Amino acid sequence: MASKAQDPRLLRGFTFLEILVVLTLVVLLMGMAVPQFFALFSKPHESEYKHLKSVLKILRNDAVLKSTSYCLLFDLKTQQMMTTEEEDSGNCSTELLQNPKILKPHFFPENLILREAKLAETNYNSSGAAADLLKVHINSSGFVTPFFLLFSLPDSSMSWQIESKGIMGKLELREP
Repeated sequence: MASKAQDPRLLRGFTFLEILVVLTLVVLLMGMAVPQFFALFSKPHESEYKHLKSVLKILRNDAVLKSTSYCLLFDLKTQQMMTTEEEDSGNCSTELLQNPKILKPHFFPENLILREAKLAETNYNSSGAAADLLKVHINSSGFVTPFFLLFSLPDSSMSWQIESKGIMGKLELREP
């Protein structure tokens, strides 16, 4: 007569601990994969809007907490956004901020072109050969110089505006 431990009919199934370990691994993998998956379907102008919004929030909070002023630079020639500290003279420092990761120089995606960057409510236009660099100041009180950005697809078939409103730098995204 065979013992119960050797009976193949009794050795089926998984223990509760095995199921718990597998479920934990699946949840961790999904937690990492799902945001990346949805990022594939977000539109490039929406991603840039969210990125700019988070950069402004970090700079404003840091400026108030550390009593430091910052500059947010938009370079049309190299199609990138950079952050620097503001010097006592009111000029933007030449040293770019490197940490945290979100404040490193950020290149705009190839399928989205920054066509125009200017200070809001002015006729100052920094597109083309006139001026390729817009400097937005964030002072130690958290006030943001109002600005206007115009992004478009490489073939100019669609465009989007990002504009800061008020001295707190609230951003608005809209299609013209």
